[in-house]
Amino acid sequence: MENDKENSEEIKNGKKAKEIIKKKSKRIQKVIKGVAHFLKKEKRTIEKEDIKRILPHRGRMLLLDRVVITVKKIIGQFEVTQEVCEGHAVFNGELLMKGSDFLDMAAQLLGIWAAQDPAFKGKKTLIREYGGAKFRNPTRPGEILIMELDTEDASAEFLRDGKLIIVKGSNFIARTEEERKADVYSVELIIA
Repeated sequence: MENDKENSEEIKNGKKAKEIIKKKSKRIQKVIKGVAHFLKKEKRTIEKEDIKRILPHRGRMLLLDRVVITVKKIIGQFEVTQEVCEGHAVFNGELLMKGSDFLDMAAQLLGIWAAQDPAFKGKKTLIREYGGAKFRNPTRPGEILIMELDTEDASAEFLRDGKLIIVKGSNFIARTEEERKADVYSVELIIA
């Protein structure tokens, strides 16, 4: 009798484990499906007008002029303007781009990447977490800032049957053609 109870418990636990694995497998399939969307096209370029249709940011808060998504990289470009630097640090009499703008630019880049998947259409995006940054060289008005993220460092996790999505990016690199400007360690967004 006791063996029957033990066997019955093992069967129940096995079924629960299978259900959990099945649910996780569905989530992974959804993430893979989103990434596979980019693998179909070798390169996708999103210009500023299209970026404005995706992001609510305007004026000095919009920190992307163009985004290029390839199989291996997500790349954002932004011409640093006087307006963006006004009211920020002055170094040797020069205006500089504020450090927190690097974090916001990384979050906007990740949001544009995520918005390419139809599952994200019509949903609101909020910043969940910034994981820090290291600033290497000052960025001045007139410089073209490039923010890069390897696609393997970007992911999306679907929770609550897809009603809540956590989008993560790590190891962003901010640079110009001449020098590295900053590293953004991680950004997490919530899409609901």
